[in-house]
Amino acid sequence: MNIEDSILRLNRLLANSFVLYIKLHRYSWYVKGTEQSAIASICRSELNVWKEYIDQIVQLIQLLGGQPYATMIKYVKEATLAEATADDEVSEMLEQLMDDTTSLLKEVDDIIQERHHDQKGRIICHTLVPIEHHLFQLQQTCKNYLK
Repeated sequence: MNIEDSILRLNRLLANSFVLYIKLHRYSWYVKGTEQSAIASICRSELNVWKEYIDQIVQLIQLLGGQPYATMIKYVKEATLAEATADDEVSEMLEQLMDDTTSLLKEVDDIIQERHHDQKGRIICHTLVPIEHHLFQLQQTCKNYLK
């Protein structure tokens, strides 16, 4: 895969990460149910993590010579994750987060698998592997609360 395709895929990851970031805001504000306090706390913690990951993805795109998406219109247009639709119930929010982490894990894994043979590919991997690891941890946290 050429670098332009990688930049396009990284921009889509950026758009999806931003949708997740906004979704986490909504969930931290509106969560209801027996685990309200714990889930709101997890969401607030995830906001800090995803803000950093968004910045890292932007820096990676720029490092590769690309121009990161930087408007809400572009994020919404290019994202494959849906906006939040849960009715503020813990189980619905966690199920949506499970779906989102599954999608993002596949997306990150696809990018990593395609670009690992050259220096730029290793830089991409170096940036995305911690994100992939964190997505897996978030997914496991959601699974634990859904039990």
